[in-house]
Amino acid sequence: MISAENDHYGDELTLRLSGIADVSALNDDQTLTTFMRDLVARIGMTVIAGPTVATESGPPEKAGKSAVVILAESHAAVHTYPHLREIFVNVFSCKPFREADVLAEFHRLVGDYEITEYTLRRRGEDWPRDLAAAERLWSGRRVGA
Repeated sequence: MISAENDHYGDELTLRLSGIADVSALNDDQTLTTFMRDLVARIGMTVIAGPTVATESGPPEKAGKSAVVILAESHAAVHTYPHLREIFVNVFSCKPFREADVLAEFHRLVGDYEITEYTLRRRGEDWPRDLAAAERLWSGRRVGA
């Protein structure tokens, strides 16, 4: 049975953080790798691949880093734009987590910032937790069923 405080399958948090106080971490592969590990550990997720950090070069409005980690629970990704003093964030999980923990990790990484976009979606509120119920749900939704 799903408890009242755990009445959904997971969460998706998307953020745009602007006015980053300290951009030095936003262009550093090792710092971002460590940050991604710390972030997912703090929210209780399990790394199965990564983190991987890639560099996007080009004009200042497009240059930065992308870091992603594949989780047993789904994934977490950040895209940094040091010249714009911005970060885009996506934490997509089949396990609920506290967005306050995510925000605290970003404060630890870059200091102060402004949240200019914020969405938290509860995933799978009608998703059955047991295999038999899931099978009944999906067999009723198949084309031709």
